[in-house]
Amino acid sequence: MAGIGISFGNTSAFVSICKDSSRAEIIANSAGERPTSTTVGHQEGEILTGTPALQLQIRQPANTVHNLKSLLGKQLADSENSQVCRLEEHNGEIIVNFNNVSRKGVSALAKSVFDNLKETADSVLGDAAHETVIAVPLNATPEYRSILTKCAASAGFTVLDLIPEPIAALLAHHNDTADGNIVVVRIGGASMSVSLLTATAGLYSLVDHEDQQIGGKMFDLSVGKFLCTDFNRKHRCVVEENPRSFTKILRASKTAKHNLSTLNTAECSIESLYDGLDMITTLSRPRFETLIEGDLTKLTEVLRSFIAKHPDREITQVVLSGGCCKVSKLQSHVSNIFPGAKILSTAPDEVVSMGAAQHAALIAQYPDMKRKTELESNGTVAIPVTPRAISVHVEGGGVTVLVPKHTPLPFSSEFQLKEEGKVFLIEDDAGNCLARAEMPEDNSKVSLHLEVFEDCGIEAIIKDCATSERTSVHIPAPTGA
Repeated sequence: MAGIGISFGNTSAFVSICKDSSRAEIIANSAGERPTSTTVGHQEGEILTGTPALQLQIRQPANTVHNLKSLLGKQLADSENSQVCRLEEHNGEIIVNFNNVSRKGVSALAKSVFDNLKETADSVLGDAAHETVIAVPLNATPEYRSILTKCAASAGFTVLDLIPEPIAALLAHHNDTADGNIVVVRIGGASMSVSLLTATAGLYSLVDHEDQQIGGKMFDLSVGKFLCTDFNRKHRCVVEENPRSFTKILRASKTAKHNLSTLNTAECSIESLYDGLDMITTLSRPRFETLIEGDLTKLTEVLRSFIAKHPDREITQVVLSGGCCKVSKLQSHVSNIFPGAKILSTAPDEVVSMGAAQHAALIAQYPDMKRKTELESNGTVAIPVTPRAISVHVEGGGVTVLVPKHTPLPFSSEFQLKEEGKVFLIEDDAGNCLARAEMPEDNSKVSLHLEVFEDCGIEAIIKDCATSERTSVHIPAPTGA
């Protein structure tokens, strides 16, 4: 059964489909575009979404609202207001006042975006209930999660689960990730987040997370200023004084940014930009990278200060997500910060949606998972974890931690023991012996298969790789676990 994954960002949203847990694919909208703009507009009594809303933003900015994601579940005093349209508040919800002609709550406007996404999904799956997982910020409030779930359900999606964005990005790369410390970097149009997770046998544990209100719009502004200066020099004017003209330039800057992630040059062309004058400028990738160098420094400083808080952790992999991570110079900066890490940068703007779709396909394929991932009333998922670390101690040798404390359960893995010996003790982090296993003779090649169940019971099988001799021990669940 197919699963649908949705990522809902400040600037754009994506819809992905995954069939039978295979690799997910992005569904293009009716305009043939993979991203769908989350800008919403109001014109002559009609709500506009996607490309029509972006076009309206140039002509009538007071009749459009952007960064909708940052307004959901918040009160007016807590929101960062960079809107041209007027924002008000009613019954604890932010209301958008479209030129005193119409007033709409931000949740109703978000529902309009989900209606658009439902039409996109219908183009592939037909008009049916779509089992869906939605990616949300790691620190999403219960109010935000509730609003997003209701908007999707009202549009016709069957919401199975909400998944944190960094975990969704990791799931999209599940064939490429290995055990270790993983940093997930998300840089979107208006915000940035960094997450540090540990991966153990396919299970992820969050170590630290940080959000910043900076993003790709800095690149657009830097390129826009350059284009304004170039146009002003050629035509002896001040184009940025005209809000409509400047909005057009920022749109052209954003397009050039995306084109230069794959091409060496991009043409910025705008008809009748100012007083009937056209703008035609060719921007090279080296020039673009020079223009955004200061912005890249701000972004990479966030990464450096974040990772400086964890000097003892060796980062093995870095996952890039968000549209700005398509910029090759940014990827190069990230590689310099994590010189020994594997950088996973495939389709960074799409991976969150794709990972959510894979999660949806798994839940649809295994109904028991649906029960286990149902949200609690406070918007969290209860996951059993190990209350203690589990180690193996070779008598006369060293101690090796096999399962760290707070590892999600159930857990299953096989370990190759480096210590030679005959007697093996399985211990907790307090040094208490949980079980003792004795092999017929000293061995240099021994493997340990360890299973920890949801009730914290343990099954261990120690195997001599040379003779295939096995010793099994069962450790019952501790009282009160």
